Amino acid sequence: MTVEEIDLETRDQVNARRNFIAGLWAGQRLGIPSAELSTYVQSVMDADYREPGCSDVVQKLKSDFENSGKNISKTELASRLKIIERNVRAELLTTD
Repeated sequence: MTVEEIDLETRDQVNARRNFIAGLWAGQRLGIPSAELSTYVQSVMDADYREPGCSDVVQKLKSDFENSGKNISKTELASRLKIIERNVRAELLTTD
């Protein structure tokens, strides 16, 4: 495995974990029942494959919050994703 392949694999793991945690965070705030939460989390994870970067995840979350009558800005959502990603990276560095 090349360094580039390892970097890509690590980035994919970070993104997947970030999106998983973001889905849990959003799902809980949206009041999604626990029986449906895993399906919602998967939909957040799936949203990340639409376009490069996390803007597709931000847009999905923004839309979900708007549809539930909760107002949250794209800036706030993007900031939340950055915090989650920073925590995930720190987690990966401390586990081996």
